[in-house]
Amino acid sequence: MKVKWGVIGAGGIARRRTIPEVVKHAQQSTIVSLMDVDRAAVKETGESVGISHVTTSIDELFKGGCDAVYIASPVSAHFEQGMAALEAGKHVLVEKPMAMTLIEAEKMADFAENKGLKLGIAFMMRYSVYHQAIREMIERGDLGEPVSGRAQLTCWFPPIPGAWRQVKSQGGGGALSDMGCHCIDLLEWFLGEAREVAAFTGTLTHDYEVEDASTVLLRFASGAQGMVDNFFNVPDQASRNVLEIYGTKGAVLCQRTIGQDGGGEMEVFSQEAGGGYDASQVRATDEYKKIVLEPASLYAREVDAMSRWISEGKKPPISYEAGIRNIKIVEACYQAAEEKRVIPVS
Repeated sequence: MKVKWGVIGAGGIARRRTIPEVVKHAQQSTIVSLMDVDRAAVKETGESVGISHVTTSIDELFKGGCDAVYIASPVSAHFEQGMAALEAGKHVLVEKPMAMTLIEAEKMADFAENKGLKLGIAFMMRYSVYHQAIREMIERGDLGEPVSGRAQLTCWFPPIPGAWRQVKSQGGGGALSDMGCHCIDLLEWFLGEAREVAAFTGTLTHDYEVEDASTVLLRFASGAQGMVDNFFNVPDQASRNVLEIYGTKGAVLCQRTIGQDGGGEMEVFSQEAGGGYDASQVRATDEYKKIVLEPASLYAREVDAMSRWISEGKKPPISYEAGIRNIKIVEACYQAAEEKRVIPVS
C-alpha cells in the first residue's frame, strides 16, 4: 500500500518538480492533499495533477488523510511547520535547508525521535543515477584513494519581487545557503565528513541583501580536499554544473548531473595505481570512457525512499542527520567568510 502524502507549499519547486513527478513516477507514494497560503495557486496546482483536496490551512491538510508531509515552504517556516506536522503525528520530509539554524534543526529531530516519527531532508541529488554510480565506484575502490572533489551549481537569479530566497530573514542566505548546501552534501557523501572550511561570499551583481557569489574550500577527515562554487549571477546556459572527483587511480567528470533533472553526462577514467614518474606528462584525449545511464526522477525517488522508511523501516541516506550535518557545515562557511579564517568543524 502506498504511503499517503500531503504537501505544504504548492508553489516553486513543489509545483515544478516534486508534485508532478511523484504523481507520475512514484511507486510507493501518493499525494492526497495540497496546502498553500495562495488559494488560487494551490487550486491551480491541484487541478493540473488531479488532486482534489486543496486548502490554505495546515490543520485542514492534516485532516486530508495523509500519513506524511512534504514541506516546501520558505526556510523561515520549516521549523514551525515541521513541528506542527510532527505534533499531528505525521512523518516529515522537509526541503533544504532543514531550518534557519542548527538549534531549530536539532529541536525538530529530537521531537521526531521522541514521537517515534520519521524526519528526512530533501537532498534529492543523492538519488541521481549518476551520483549513486559514483558512490559505488568510490566504495569499490575504482578511483583509488579519493584526493579531490569539486561541485558547482550556478544560475542566473536576478532581483524578483516576492522572491523569498533573496531575503535573508526568509531564506537564511543566498547562493551558498540555497545551492551550496546541495554541493556540500554531495561532496561529504562521496568524500566523508569535512573537518575544516574556508569561504568567500559577496554580492557582486544583483541588488539584494543575500550573496550572489560564493566559493568554499573544504578539507575532509581523510585529508582529501574539495571546492564548492555557487553563483546567482552567471547565465544558466553558461554553467555546466560541473562535478569532479579525483583519486589516485582515476577520476569521474560530470556535467549537468547537479541540478533538478535526473540525467546529465559522465566520463570515467580508471587505471591501476603506481608506476614511475613521467616527466613528459602527456595527456591523451580519449582515455575517459563515457557512461550513459537511464535518467530517473530525483524527486519521486527521494519521496519513495522516505515512504520505504515509513512502511518498511529502511532508513534512507536523507534522514535528518544529513540535514543537521549540512547546516553545521554551511554555518561554518558563513563564519569563515565573515571572519576571514579557516573554521574547524566537528
